[in-house]
Amino acid sequence: MSRLTFILCLLLGGALHAADDLPPLRVKSVEVPAPTARRATSPALVTAADGTTALRCATLDSAAAAWNMPRTIAQGRDWLVSDADTPSLTVGPDGRLTAVWLAKASAPPQPAGSVAFTSQSTDRGQTWSAPVLLTHESTSVEFVSLETLTDGRVLAAWLDGRGKRDDHGVQQLYSRIIGSDGPDWLVDSSVCDCCRTTLTQFADGSALLAYRGRTRDEVRDIQVARFQDNHWSDGRVLSSDDWRIAGCPVNGPQLAARGGRAATVWFTAADREPRVLASVTPDAGARFLQPLRLDRGHPLGHVDTVMLANGSILVTWLENAGDQPGLWLRRITPGFELGQAVRLAPLNPAHLTGFPRITLVKDYDATPARLAVAFNSDEPTALHTLLITLADLSTLAGRKPCVPCDEDDAQAVRGFPMKGRIVSVSKERASIIVQQDEIPGVMRAMTLELHADPDVLAAATPGRELLARIEHRGKPWWIFGVRWLGGK
Repeated sequence: MSRLTFILCLLLGGALHAADDLPPLRVKSVEVPAPTARRATSPALVTAADGTTALRCATLDSAAAAWNMPRTIAQGRDWLVSDADTPSLTVGPDGRLTAVWLAKASAPPQPAGSVAFTSQSTDRGQTWSAPVLLTHESTSVEFVSLETLTDGRVLAAWLDGRGKRDDHGVQQLYSRIIGSDGPDWLVDSSVCDCCRTTLTQFADGSALLAYRGRTRDEVRDIQVARFQDNHWSDGRVLSSDDWRIAGCPVNGPQLAARGGRAATVWFTAADREPRVLASVTPDAGARFLQPLRLDRGHPLGHVDTVMLANGSILVTWLENAGDQPGLWLRRITPGFELGQAVRLAPLNPAHLTGFPRITLVKDYDATPARLAVAFNSDEPTALHTLLITLADLSTLAGRKPCVPCDEDDAQAVRGFPMKGRIVSVSKERASIIVQQDEIPGVMRAMTLELHADPDVLAAATPGRELLARIEHRGKPWWIFGVRWLGGK
């Protein structure tokens, strides 16, 4: 099993209730001392006194439940430090890290503005490249999100005020590939002013972007757009909540994806009823399911989410009132049913600053999945990090403890599901040629050579249709879990 690196990036200076027949979500929470001074703020997590501000990162040793010594990405004066608009960090398949943060574009008496700087590390965060501007076209950059695509390029999206003049005009949404030539891409000409954007990538090299839109009637619902073949689709409404608000709620959505399946979570207060909602797309953003309601009746939002290999979705949010305020976690099953909610931290939200963040430390195998959680509190002023261990798969399945069963369940979701028809069989190469249907978010319909085990080769004949799963084993694609359709 490959060793994963988890990075903490920080600045110094539907239905309301869960299904009754689902087991409760049991978690074990351990606080891990944060690798920083008391004045740290604005944490970001990914898988993988003199007026100077420093941006630092640290790796988590999950076995020891401890953070390693933090390293400085960059430091300087006149940075923009905000609990809402935090630095962003992404890690690529080759381990390359990319960070982005904001700084003031000019000093008084010139109009206030902000620019974004980026830096990269190719040695697991030990050293970082000299900072460069994200874009040279604007001095009004905010709420940048990053995602590393499957080809290694880093995609950025952000809110941009270049079209505003003297408080007139609207905020826009722009994007670009970091370090590329050519102009910025305009994604949407009217968006909410100060809600964060969020990106997630699909296995086919495309990406999905979610953000809060803004219409002339001040409807500020969540919208999505897909990036594919260096082109953005038009933004479209994910869910017609019809939240009309003449101001920015500072409460953006979050995305997570596996294969071509993606989850979106967000906050809305349409009809004066605050709630946290979640939806899933099974086909890389082409369709979204009717949203589920996750909160317990008094949500503040400030959501985050991760998706597990089996399709489960884990969502965190803040509850403000009721008998148990604090940071909450809920699991959504692979079948898109609500699991039980559990309180991760019994905190007074009035003392929480910024947005709690989560990332997946390890997925399920024979042992339970684990999460890392980071949040800021002003009582006392400190950055807190938690290591969360979830229930094992047997508990979630409602059976007695069974390690082999857990291993089988974890193996059953390897790779990607596919449907196809055999074109030819090569005993010499131990492979079959399959004309396969499109796997949304993974690959287009195509003819693909798939290596196979002897039992699959023995049953394979040209023209035979099948359902199966495919995965990379090194460079070749392999087929497994075959179900034959019809007769031979």
